[in-house]
Amino acid sequence: MNVQSRSKYLLITILSLISLSFLCVILNKTFGLDPHFLDKEEKDDASSYKFRLPGVVISYVNRLYVDPERIDTKEMIKEAFSWEERIIPEVLTDFSEETNIQTITVEDVSKTYDLSKIKRPKDVFRTLQDGLAFINMHREPHESVTVNDLEYTAINGMLTQLDPHSVILPPKVFDEFKIGTTGKFGGLGMVVGMREGMLTVISPIEGTPASRAGMKAGDKITEVDGESTINLDLTEAVGKLRGDPGTSVTLSVLSAEATQSRLVRMKREIIVIPTVESASLGNGLGYIKIRNFQDDTSQSLNEQLKQLKTDMGTIKGLVIDLRNNSGGLLDQAIKVSDKFLENGAIVVTVGPGGHPTEVVGAQKTNTDEEFYPIVVLVDAGSASGAEIVAGALKENNRAVIIGDRSFGKGSVQQLLELMDGSALKLTIAKYLTPLYTDIQSFGITPDIQLIPVTVGKDDINLFRGITAIREEDLKKHLDDHHKEAKPFATLKYFQEINETENNDEEAEEKEGMEGLAEDIGDPYKLPDFDTDFHVIFAKKILMNATTWEREALLKETLPVIEEITKPEEDKIAQALKGLDIDWSTGVSAGTATISASFSTNPPSKTVEAGGEIVVMVTVKNTGEFPLYRLRGISSSKNGLFNKHEFPLGKIEKGETKSYSKSIKIPKNSLDREDVFTIAFEELNNNKPEDLVFNITTKALPRPLFAYSYQILDKRNESSGCNNGDGLIQKGEDIELLITVKNTGEGSAEKSVINLRNLSDKKDIYVKNGRAEVGSLNPGEIKKAKLSFQVKEAMKEKEFSMDLIIAESTFGTFLSHKLTFPVGIETPQVVKTPGILKITRNHTPLYGGMSFDSPVLSMLGEGTHLISEAQSPAWFRVMLPNDGYGWVSAKDVLEVNDLGDNTPETLEPYIQRIPPKITLDASSANELFVNDCLALSAIVEDDTHVKHAYVLINNDKVFFKSNKIAIPREQSRLKIATELPLKEGPNIVTIVARDDHDLTTVKSFVATRLPVAEGTREL
Repeated sequence: MNVQSRSKYLLITILSLISLSFLCVILNKTFGLDPHFLDKEEKDDASSYKFRLPGVVISYVNRLYVDPERIDTKEMIKEAFSWEERIIPEVLTDFSEETNIQTITVEDVSKTYDLSKIKRPKDVFRTLQDGLAFINMHREPHESVTVNDLEYTAINGMLTQLDPHSVILPPKVFDEFKIGTTGKFGGLGMVVGMREGMLTVISPIEGTPASRAGMKAGDKITEVDGESTINLDLTEAVGKLRGDPGTSVTLSVLSAEATQSRLVRMKREIIVIPTVESASLGNGLGYIKIRNFQDDTSQSLNEQLKQLKTDMGTIKGLVIDLRNNSGGLLDQAIKVSDKFLENGAIVVTVGPGGHPTEVVGAQKTNTDEEFYPIVVLVDAGSASGAEIVAGALKENNRAVIIGDRSFGKGSVQQLLELMDGSALKLTIAKYLTPLYTDIQSFGITPDIQLIPVTVGKDDINLFRGITAIREEDLKKHLDDHHKEAKPFATLKYFQEINETENNDEEAEEKEGMEGLAEDIGDPYKLPDFDTDFHVIFAKKILMNATTWEREALLKETLPVIEEITKPEEDKIAQALKGLDIDWSTGVSAGTATISASFSTNPPSKTVEAGGEIVVMVTVKNTGEFPLYRLRGISSSKNGLFNKHEFPLGKIEKGETKSYSKSIKIPKNSLDREDVFTIAFEELNNNKPEDLVFNITTKALPRPLFAYSYQILDKRNESSGCNNGDGLIQKGEDIELLITVKNTGEGSAEKSVINLRNLSDKKDIYVKNGRAEVGSLNPGEIKKAKLSFQVKEAMKEKEFSMDLIIAESTFGTFLSHKLTFPVGIETPQVVKTPGILKITRNHTPLYGGMSFDSPVLSMLGEGTHLISEAQSPAWFRVMLPNDGYGWVSAKDVLEVNDLGDNTPETLEPYIQRIPPKITLDASSANELFVNDCLALSAIVEDDTHVKHAYVLINNDKVFFKSNKIAIPREQSRLKIATELPLKEGPNIVTIVARDDHDLTTVKSFVATRLPVAEGTREL
């Protein structure tokens, strides 16, 4: 090659490189995101926040998501902005299908986006970035909603359009998630929960500091290192219990029998959450419980199997219990499966486009288990990793699966840690079982399905089985392509029920393993092997087994199933006989003549919440042969009326039989009208026509709470620092007197006041943060005292507490943030008894020696009061019922005689009254409608209605601000709008807020009939 040729070649090469570089830049600008945009300097000012995190997430989604065809950018943007409505009241979004225009309105300022122009990932990011900046700029500042909250909320809204498992985990949630997968943390080793506002020990774990220190179930932990735990959020409470291994913590513990707390000092250790546990079932049979799949699951399994062999000698058969195992780490599920397999596939991972990316096979090692028969227990709570193990052992002919169909989570998520400490959990693949069975949304079908049957006086469950939430019930679940599978056999068994057992209200409160959510009760307690039917049945299978191969073992189960079926059916028939139901079988021939009817009590088919409706089904057999095992089962869009069974059993020719079902309506039920359908089945397929009618539910009037408060700091023997000025200074022991009034139209049955410290400091110690008010009738007022201490070390000039007044029956509550100033210097108070006369009408009586102190009552001119102390500008006066208050010296005269105008009681001035919502009669009665609902309501407040909005099934469809109303109209806001309804029940919720951020909620159900029906009574 000559010089000229080499120069020409070099020039071409340089030009090519330049062109390629330019092309890369163009492609990056067109399809990609700037990879360094997160490194750019960002100001701390929230108003200039750049909202860059959505760009990172969009980039990951486009590169890694399992099913690119599900990525609908328009829907993702719509949902991202829609989720902002959930955390910011003044945000309302609207999308027009005709124009593809997305409108975001914040208060009275709007901005539109043309989603038809969204073509590239970068367009999505820029639209989200601009929309979030617009919302942040115009929203009302609120400390409870940060710019990070806006970002995480939008991302999670966007991800919901992909599948239920793709989600962003904020830093605190991600930290808890990591503990769940490692199974280790520095702590004390006990399951705790909140019980009536108290941090309570549910169960200590054996071999941990808590167990060695003598902690018992039911112990109340009132302090952690001198800091009160009263009404703490569970996450906060367990955060105080956890810490670095080797560090010490001192707990103040109150036992059930004790009258005083005791101090318990413990040193934190690495707590290993037990993932695998074992037990002997006798006769050489072992039991293994795998709760989840975390870092040490396979190692723990090896240790438990070794322990079983030490205790029993040879393992002749094994039960592996995967019930309620929600999954975990994929590699651990594979290792557990491999332990029992020598060869064959364990799991097939499928990436984007449906192409297998990896087939993980079993490997034979000298640590594999011997080939003995195995039974695996699964249920609807068995998901993900548990389904991998069950599927691998089933399809490799290694184990018999019994129980119920599993959850159906056949997807794989990758955890991608982000720069701000959060993490993206993204679905990147699907997995198939060894025979390429897609279990997504369908789950593992057990070889032998076990169905419990219960027969009670008030509830019979013969056919509906166990009601459970599965993957297929989740919104936007991945599509399933499963092959239809049926169990080898189905076995119904009789399950005893305790009808006198009451629901424990405490069971609804959270529990945690020092931060890990668990089920009610002791989450680490093994089942009772003498009463657990799944274990009993599995044990019978193993005791009769002569082979370890699944297909051969299934054949050997037939005699066992036959042996168990007859006595179980006899138990069911005997229980039904006790209810006068003949459940015998027989064969009928010919055409049946059957008539069915229904009646209700009340006959109007209208029932008030808190009451009950009795539905009676009557069937007359006018044919020539008996009917056998005739039963009806209800269906309704209202869960209260769905899947009720009406077993009538055998009906001889010419005979009429009836069955009544009483359905209790909870007191918190909303106004609604529902279609109630009863369909029939009979052993020989002779059945009457369906029965269809409507049931109307009338809601009870709700209570509504308003309140006042007063600071009580009167000097006494135990409170030497108190100065009695009704204000808060350092070192004082404060009693907080709460006056609660029910301003609603309905009675409150069980009302509780809770006080929660919002400060991160230990300078505020809550001594008594809970008070039961009990019942409260409309218009009734009650008082209660809470208490806390402000420590001398307090440096802040103010602190905040959350006051919550809640009623458990209706779920009505009032939550309000109280901010108290600290350390205000006041003149010395001198005890000087005297008599005062109010000199003008509407004179405020204050709770403390300050015009900023809460007003307790408004006094009329001429009212006489007894003064007990004074400062230069204030008098402290005695009130009825040993109370006291303060009046300004300029509003009173000192007199010598009480006169006749000394009040025995004072009308309390209620400081905080939430708005009231009144529905127009036409809206309140319009429960069954067609396309839309004409909603009309009035919101009224004692001072200023801030705004109101309307939700339909949690989607905000209406917002109205009262910000610009003239003063005389600020206390009233009119709602008048047309609400589009989806077919079926629609929960309509009106939310109103006043200028003190007090909120009122009113809900009802409007049902849209299917177009074809068009009539009210069916």
